[in-house]
Amino acid sequence: MQLSRRAFLKTSLMAAAILSLARFSNDPIVRAAAEDIEKSITQGEQPALHIVWVQGQACSGCTVSLLNSTDPSIVDVLIGQVEELSPVVLDYHPTIMPQWGVEHLKSETSESVKGWSAVSILRKAERGELGPYVLVVEGAVPDERLAGSGRWCTIGEDEAGPLTLTDELLPLAKNAAVVLAVGSCAAFGGIPHGSPNPTGTRGVMDVLGKEWKSVLGLPVINIPGCPPAGDWIVKTVAHLLLTVKGILPAPKLDEEHRPTFLYGWIMHDKCPRGSYYAAGQFINRYGEPYCVYSMGCKGPIVRCPITVTGFVEGIGACSAYGSPCIGCTMREFPDPPYSPFLKALPAPVMPPAEALAAAAVIGVAAGAVGSHVLKARKKVASKSSSKEG
Repeated sequence: MQLSRRAFLKTSLMAAAILSLARFSNDPIVRAAAEDIEKSITQGEQPALHIVWVQGQACSGCTVSLLNSTDPSIVDVLIGQVEELSPVVLDYHPTIMPQWGVEHLKSETSESVKGWSAVSILRKAERGELGPYVLVVEGAVPDERLAGSGRWCTIGEDEAGPLTLTDELLPLAKNAAVVLAVGSCAAFGGIPHGSPNPTGTRGVMDVLGKEWKSVLGLPVINIPGCPPAGDWIVKTVAHLLLTVKGILPAPKLDEEHRPTFLYGWIMHDKCPRGSYYAAGQFINRYGEPYCVYSMGCKGPIVRCPITVTGFVEGIGACSAYGSPCIGCTMREFPDPPYSPFLKALPAPVMPPAEALAAAAVIGVAAGAVGSHVLKARKKVASKSSSKEG
């Protein structure tokens, strides 16, 4: 049977809508329809890949950033628009999952609904019953030993009482194919880690250990930023899911376990205001078009792709739009040398010529990742257009 482009889009959107609605509904009809669609998708395919996303000391800014991803979007990943990557299931995410919603809690009257609780999903992952999954951590991990009779950060509760991220991280990481620390808080401790750090906060890699390896032999992978751009998160997640399936090798990492296709160059090297820096033209007040080094920009000592990728659809970059870089992708942030944020660095640091040349090569590599994960979407659109009419 051949479908016109209009019929294909209508069918695809209806299926996607039902699958999405099932995540936010206890209606048995909706859930049954979703199960039928999932069976039809997975028939003859490899088992679904799963994402378990937990949150520690965080503001949910990384989640908001994730929703702004476009190349590809998180929806592209979840509904199978990334080549060789279907299906993907976001099993657990406190910000959006229905099991954390008021309506779900009000409706917990039957055993079947109670069995579909948030904590039950975590327990399945810990027991190795979820299938291959990527554990994503958003937010820092506090030291509960310093909390006295209280608790710094709880992520749920069971019959025994509140569950802390500190206690749950190791069991969840044990069976994970990959552990991804999203945002500077999860990667290095971020804002909660700032001096004097009363909660003893650390990043995921510091808790598990720099030499720790997942069941696939991969270390903790960091995507720092406060927050990182949504496209950085999704590109990395898509790459890692393809790694789990054995289609792509693991991304190359730098000394802080950041993917080099994103963090492989100095932010300053690709800043559109770089020519003013070379000419010694610096702003005296905000709004001027010159280099913002004089206002405390830390770009010359920061590894960050923002001046290449932008924040959303290529638009937005701190220094490009006149705001100084504060070094939010770096381990020491928010402490010195990145603070005080508006204080200039001691002396200008000119980038070497070889760093500028390397930045161009890395930029091409980053674009190639986006091209690969969108190939399926383009193929579908092309085939549908040729059959239309």
